[in-house]
Amino acid sequence: MNRPNIVLLHCHDAGRAVQPYGWPVATPNLQRFAEQGVLFRKCFAAAPTCGPSRTAMLTGQYPHQVGMYGLPGAQGWTIDDIDKHLVHQLNRVGYQTVLAGCQHEVDHHDLSPLGYSRILDTRPQCGEFYQETIDHVERYLAERSQSAAASGDTHDTPFFLSIGLDEPHRNNLARPELGIGTESARFSKTRYYDPERLDARYTAPLATLPDLPEIRRDVESLYEGVRIMDEYMGRVLYAIGHYGLDDSTIVIVTTDHGIEFPGGKKTLSDYGTGVMLMMRAPALVADGGFAGGRVIEPIVSHLDLYPTLMDLIGCERPEWLEGESLVPLVTGRVAALHDEVFTEQTYHGTLEPLRAVRTERYKLIRRHLPTGPLMRHDGPSTPIVDAHGWYDRETGHEELFDLYRDPQEACNRITDPSMVPIADDLRERMDRWMARTDDCFVGGEFPAVPGRPAQQ
Repeated sequence: MNRPNIVLLHCHDAGRAVQPYGWPVATPNLQRFAEQGVLFRKCFAAAPTCGPSRTAMLTGQYPHQVGMYGLPGAQGWTIDDIDKHLVHQLNRVGYQTVLAGCQHEVDHHDLSPLGYSRILDTRPQCGEFYQETIDHVERYLAERSQSAAASGDTHDTPFFLSIGLDEPHRNNLARPELGIGTESARFSKTRYYDPERLDARYTAPLATLPDLPEIRRDVESLYEGVRIMDEYMGRVLYAIGHYGLDDSTIVIVTTDHGIEFPGGKKTLSDYGTGVMLMMRAPALVADGGFAGGRVIEPIVSHLDLYPTLMDLIGCERPEWLEGESLVPLVTGRVAALHDEVFTEQTYHGTLEPLRAVRTERYKLIRRHLPTGPLMRHDGPSTPIVDAHGWYDRETGHEELFDLYRDPQEACNRITDPSMVPIADDLRERMDRWMARTDDCFVGGEFPAVPGRPAQQ
């Protein structure tokens, strides 16, 4: 088999808040996709914020290894070695690399460092998602299908198509031509709806937040953004199938990190770093392992995507990659890939350095500062919980959670004498990881935001 096409369909801030992961929101397109492919039940991003998480996924290294300590663009962070980006690797082996919609690895005013051979969006400010982005994607897939039919070779030049959706990111971008301001109560940047008109009477709050009308309405607004996201993704999946590209295309559906609520994004909780990851591949790829509606239980990481793609397209694995190919796990050659996964945060505007190690059952979080969370979240839920002391709490420098007995991560067990062996084991694992990856967290001095003094 010739090298397959690759479609990376990714969105902002969705976590696992979709129907295939059991959330009470109808996402029929993603449910159908899950039933056709493979769903990874416990996948984690390397970071709980946009730029660092996407950079880690697409370079195969932790954010601190590639210099992406915060957001690119206005905050000035850049990838130390852009040649590590997946797009450059795919360019080297003959793929046509195409971007549609948003990315968050470089400043959107200059996408050239990413190396895409084609940008589908036609607005002056590319690298962002608009309603018409999906129209561009449909036309591109039609073009590829017609080209293959004319040449008689469905694998003439394989393509990598990255499609970045903004939904369900809280709205922070005014688009007057769409009647959209910057109201953060809305979980869409491309479609207007009035959160006050949503029916939240029978909506449950998130398990980590109080059961109050304002919070229930905020959760229902999240679900509206997720439904919009599912509609957009469904159009892409429909086009792939109806243009006859299913049998030659690997499709990946994921998001950058968790949902934008207190206790989610900008924290190292499972609500902050847990992400959906679903994949579907042609029957001849990996012995048909990426098909059939299977659910994979063991923990995996976004860092595993890069080596997985190298494996599936028959390319040598770059030596810098931190993750492992998912192929042995999917095909049953191994029972698990990882004993633990690591996650991190340094900046998101504010400096709040965190590092975590998570096993199947336990999680240890290290905090550079003994108070937190410091970073506020957008949206109407935040001032409610802020007024009751949710932020800026005395947390100490370490937190230890038993995720089987305390899945909401509400009870810090770090001072529990019975947990000493577990805490010591996790500390050793984290120490080894920090030393091996040369993490500045150890020394307590962090790179300055470009143009500002270093912080401690």
